[in-house]
Amino acid sequence: MIVPGKNENRFDRIVQTLSELAQGGSNAVGRTDVVLTPGAAETTVTDSLCTEGALVVFSPLTASAASAFPFLKSTARGAFVIGHPVSDAADRVLRYEIRRP
Repeated sequence: MIVPGKNENRFDRIVQTLSELAQGGSNAVGRTDVVLTPGAAETTVTDSLCTEGALVVFSPLTASAASAFPFLKSTARGAFVIGHPVSDAADRVLRYEIRRP
Protein backbone atom coordinates (compact mmCIF):
# COMPACT_ATOMS: atom_id res chain seq x y z
CA MET A 1 0.00 0.00 0.00
CA ILE A 2 1.29 3.46 -0.88
CA VAL A 3 0.64 6.02 1.82
CA PRO A 4 0.20 9.56 0.48
CA GLY A 5 2.45 12.25 1.91
CA LYS A 6 1.16 15.01 4.17
CA ASN A 7 1.04 17.44 1.24
CA GLU A 8 -0.66 15.04 -1.18
CA ASN A 9 -3.20 16.91 -3.27
CA ARG A 10 -4.13 14.21 -5.78
CA PHE A 11 -7.59 13.10 -4.72
CA ASP A 12 -7.28 9.75 -6.54
CA ARG A 13 -4.26 8.71 -4.44
CA ILE A 14 -6.04 9.59 -1.20
CA VAL A 15 -9.16 7.66 -2.25
CA GLN A 16 -7.05 4.64 -3.28
CA THR A 17 -5.35 4.56 0.12
CA LEU A 18 -8.66 4.81 1.98
CA SER A 19 -10.08 2.04 -0.19
CA GLU A 20 -7.11 -0.23 0.57
CA LEU A 21 -7.42 0.48 4.31
CA ALA A 22 -11.15 -0.35 4.21
CA GLN A 23 -10.29 -3.67 2.56
CA GLY A 24 -7.77 -4.59 5.27
CA GLY A 25 -4.62 -3.16 3.69
CA SER A 26 -1.79 -2.28 6.02
CA ASN A 27 1.86 -1.24 5.96
CA ALA A 28 2.29 -2.59 9.48
CA VAL A 29 2.99 -6.20 8.51
CA GLY A 30 6.56 -7.38 9.02
CA ARG A 31 8.56 -7.48 5.84
CA THR A 32 10.20 -10.82 6.59
CA ASP A 33 9.33 -13.95 8.49
CA VAL A 34 10.95 -14.41 11.90
CA VAL A 35 12.61 -17.62 13.06
CA LEU A 36 12.64 -18.01 16.84
CA THR A 37 16.24 -18.23 18.02
CA PRO A 38 17.19 -21.88 18.67
CA GLY A 39 18.65 -22.55 22.12
CA ALA A 40 17.42 -19.23 23.56
CA ALA A 41 14.43 -18.06 25.58
CA GLU A 42 13.90 -14.90 23.55
CA THR A 43 14.26 -13.52 20.04
CA THR A 44 14.88 -9.85 19.27
CA VAL A 45 13.37 -8.50 16.06
CA THR A 46 14.54 -5.20 14.58
CA ASP A 47 11.80 -3.30 12.75
CA SER A 48 11.67 0.45 12.21
CA LEU A 49 7.85 0.39 12.51
CA CYS A 50 8.02 -0.62 16.17
CA THR A 51 7.67 1.92 18.97
CA GLU A 52 7.52 1.67 22.73
CA GLY A 53 4.08 0.44 23.73
CA ALA A 54 3.25 -1.06 20.33
CA LEU A 55 1.11 -4.17 20.09
CA VAL A 56 2.80 -6.92 18.08
CA VAL A 57 0.51 -9.72 16.88
CA PHE A 58 2.06 -13.04 15.83
CA SER A 59 0.90 -15.64 13.36
CA PRO A 60 2.83 -18.93 13.57
CA LEU A 61 3.63 -20.35 10.13
CA THR A 62 4.77 -23.77 11.37
CA ALA A 63 3.41 -26.27 13.88
CA SER A 64 6.67 -25.96 15.80
CA ALA A 65 6.17 -22.20 16.18
CA ALA A 66 2.56 -22.63 17.29
CA SER A 67 3.56 -25.13 19.97
CA ALA A 68 6.18 -22.68 21.28
CA PHE A 69 3.41 -20.28 22.43
CA PRO A 70 5.41 -17.13 21.65
CA PHE A 71 4.53 -13.98 23.56
CA LEU A 72 5.47 -10.31 23.35
CA LYS A 73 8.06 -9.65 26.01
CA SER A 74 8.88 -6.00 25.34
CA THR A 75 8.80 -3.23 22.75
CA ALA A 76 11.10 -0.30 22.09
CA ARG A 77 11.79 2.16 19.33
CA GLY A 78 12.91 0.08 16.36
CA ALA A 79 12.69 -3.39 17.94
CA PHE A 80 10.67 -5.86 19.98
CA VAL A 81 11.44 -9.02 21.92
CA ILE A 82 9.55 -12.31 21.62
CA GLY A 83 9.61 -14.64 24.62
CA HIS A 84 9.41 -18.41 24.06
CA PRO A 85 10.60 -21.71 25.55
CA VAL A 86 14.16 -22.82 24.89
CA SER A 87 14.31 -25.33 22.05
CA ASP A 88 16.88 -26.48 19.51
CA ALA A 89 14.20 -26.50 16.78
CA ALA A 90 15.19 -24.33 13.83
CA ASP A 91 11.79 -24.35 12.12
CA ARG A 92 9.80 -22.12 14.49
CA VAL A 93 8.70 -19.48 11.95
CA LEU A 94 6.35 -16.55 12.66
CA ARG A 95 4.87 -13.65 10.75
CA TYR A 96 3.91 -10.50 12.65
CA GLU A 97 1.98 -7.26 12.48
CA ILE A 98 2.77 -4.13 14.46
CA ARG A 99 -0.04 -1.91 15.77
CA ARG A 100 1.31 1.35 17.09
CA PRO A 101 -0.34 3.26 19.93
